[in-house]
Amino acid sequence: MLYHQLSDTLAPLTSTPRQVVLALSGGLDSRVLLALLTQYRDQHPQHDYLVVHVHHGLHPDADKWAELCQMWADNAGFRCRVERVSLDTSLSVEHAARQARYQAIAHLLKPNGLVLTAQHSDDQVETFFLALKRGSGLEGLAGMPAVRALGQGYLVRPFLTLSRASLEAYARQHQLDWVDDPSNQDTRFDRNFLRQHWLPQADARWPGFRKAVERTQRLCGEQASLLARLIEPMVTQAETEAGSLAITALPQNDLALTQAMLRHWLKRHSITLTQAQLQTLLFDVINAKPDANPSLSVGTVSIRRFQQQLYIVLPYADLSQWQGTLTPETPLALPDGLGTLYLLPYSSTEKGLALGDLASRALHVHFNPRGLSIHPAGRQGRRKLKKLYQEAGIPSWLRRRQPIICDGETVVAIADRYVSQAASGKQWRLVWQHES
Repeated sequence: MLYHQLSDTLAPLTSTPRQVVLALSGGLDSRVLLALLTQYRDQHPQHDYLVVHVHHGLHPDADKWAELCQMWADNAGFRCRVERVSLDTSLSVEHAARQARYQAIAHLLKPNGLVLTAQHSDDQVETFFLALKRGSGLEGLAGMPAVRALGQGYLVRPFLTLSRASLEAYARQHQLDWVDDPSNQDTRFDRNFLRQHWLPQADARWPGFRKAVERTQRLCGEQASLLARLIEPMVTQAETEAGSLAITALPQNDLALTQAMLRHWLKRHSITLTQAQLQTLLFDVINAKPDANPSLSVGTVSIRRFQQQLYIVLPYADLSQWQGTLTPETPLALPDGLGTLYLLPYSSTEKGLALGDLASRALHVHFNPRGLSIHPAGRQGRRKLKKLYQEAGIPSWLRRRQPIICDGETVVAIADRYVSQAASGKQWRLVWQHES
């Protein structure tokens, strides 16, 4: 029965050869999955198999557990890697360990690869109550999906409909050894408290209780899926080619629909907000004063409003001290993924900002607009760079990512947008080749 569950789960995902990675903690559940995957591999040798043990370093026996996992994988004929990780101390131990595990494994994942983990139905029930404690919506209450995206591939949980008791029965029948992590008994952790105290009492009082929870999770999952399908075309229509979201497309008189659209758009970018954060986004960012420059920080990214658009802004390097030299027909690589600048002979059929015969053949490039101005070609008078950036509709967070080209101390061009009156002509063309 257990093998068929694994085989049936993998069947629609393995029509062509691909990487299959087993996350082996050494506990009962993953040991059973290792035994079943050994049988599966013998029948499906076309795939690229790998066993990964993540060494968190949280327990004195962690080295011993890693050695056992290596031995079990070797005995089964699998390649095995032990990945040592450091935890983010700003998070809870549970959250930090989980995050580190998935990051370590995702780093090893090839395109369309599969990562197998051994969570079972008991874990799923516990997840429901942890989500309920946090005040989660439909998607959170639906629990862990059997398949979800992870890095370049997918995370697959073939045991979600199986109980821990069935896995333990299999392990004992096949005389498997496994690791017993004593931290699983520590009821300071919420999941262990549910497992050791709350859920056994609920089971004793209400027979069939877990089945009812599983049914509720299925219903929540179905309704969350239906809502996502209804919201998807609305968000697609509201999203621009640049990935920003048009605030004017949000229904002003339907708060619930607005929140659903925002959550769906953010999920596209792997961002999840708490209810408090969502309220901050609505009232302090979207509805901020017109002349404000509002933003909401979420982890390492920020959500910003500019000209009635919402943008997701990744962290950028400080380029204020960077300097480069641009010479004719020699590419200049710009920092922080900003692409390449070229100064090429003029051509009326090729793209680029037309420049004349410059006094200096070596141009100075930097990104700091403070105090600088330029007399744009074809216009009256000089303009501060800040005013030109505003005029061009460049968001505030991108203004110090526009390359400024100078001849000595004089600004002759800004990115691929403006050329000075004195530097205009048809001898050279300035090309900014963006990486994205």
